[in-house]
Amino acid sequence: MCEVAFEAGSFDAVGAFYSITHIPPIQQGPLIANIAAWLRPGGTLVASFGTGAAGEWTGEWLGTTMFFGHNGEAKTLGYLADSGVRVRASSVEKQDNEEAAFMWIEAVKDR
Repeated sequence: MCEVAFEAGSFDAVGAFYSITHIPPIQQGPLIANIAAWLRPGGTLVASFGTGAAGEWTGEWLGTTMFFGHNGEAKTLGYLADSGVRVRASSVEKQDNEEAAFMWIEAVKDR
């Protein structure tokens, strides 16, 4: 997802559910900027991000080796603001099946 390229203004909406947390935190800001560029003015982003202190983890999860990484809520919200999207709604939701929480956002591209 960090290497795909689309023309600016290609999408009315982008959804990223439990996916961005599978790339290194340092790559998440540039990816958010790309997603914002792909949105048309008025376009919507709905996505989940990791919560808590920034970090990375690689280990066994659901029977396979998995990578997780995140920047924490404040930095992620900063990346969103810097990319030109305005967060309309944000909430941290605890998973009901494991000890994990995610920040869910709905954002709109104003410019």
